[in-house]
Amino acid sequence: MLLLMPRGFGAGMRGAVLREIQCDPAVRPSEIGVTAQDGLVILTGYVGSRGAKVAVERAVKRVPGVRSIANDLHVTSLGEQTDADIAREALHRLRNNRAVPFRVQAVVSDGFITLDGTVSAVHQRLAAEGAVKGIPGVKGIANDITLEAPQGSPLQAADERSSPWLV
Repeated sequence: MLLLMPRGFGAGMRGAVLREIQCDPAVRPSEIGVTAQDGLVILTGYVGSRGAKVAVERAVKRVPGVRSIANDLHVTSLGEQTDADIAREALHRLRNNRAVPFRVQAVVSDGFITLDGTVSAVHQRLAAEGAVKGIPGVKGIANDITLEAPQGSPLQAADERSSPWLV
């Protein structure tokens, strides 16, 4: 049995929704996530006003084949920092701090930053935390950066040579 789906279902529907949203000058589509499947469209992300949220919803309703909309868009107040804003600023600060290696990553969730990765010196770990500490909107920082064990350190080699247990 062959089922004919209306134009705009699946990946085509997602593209149609994105095109319709982009046509609205009140909306910044780069901060809106769209998922579409079987006539259901899920909207996630941030908009600057209640009017923009309604405008996005109206745009989605105009797309053929849309049967249901989950509008999970959040309205940000003036000056409020989103997780995307915080992550962008954390990336900028970590990149521009010469003491922080590229292996350090920042994950932002609900205003909290978690730093992870590996560094070769304690000052690098502290520099990463210091770099993201003053970002507006940050509620807390978890520094999960690990310190690499030094490879063949002189102290380790001296201990091994003087050990009575080594043959």
